[in-house]
Amino acid sequence: MFFGRLLGWSLLLIAVFTASAEAVAALSTGEYSSIATSDILTIITGLSPSTNTVAGQILLWPAWLSIGIVGISLIFLCRRKKIKSSFSLKS
Repeated sequence: MFFGRLLGWSLLLIAVFTASAEAVAALSTGEYSSIATSDILTIITGLSPSTNTVAGQILLWPAWLSIGIVGISLIFLCRRKKIKSSFSLKS
């Protein structure tokens, strides 16, 4: 659970950095061109993914959006859960 939260916060931080990089690029050139998730995947792996599938269509989303969604999902799914008991702990 700890590693899931840590990975989620790391991905959320990467999403913020990616969004700020897009903002700086848009302000410097005057036009908005998004960094797609498939571009980042191509840089990391060296392979160009196919966009014919549903997963391929998700890879065409902006990188900050798809990485941010995965990060927030991991933070939510790996959160500490309160133990609820139907019995009272009175002595």
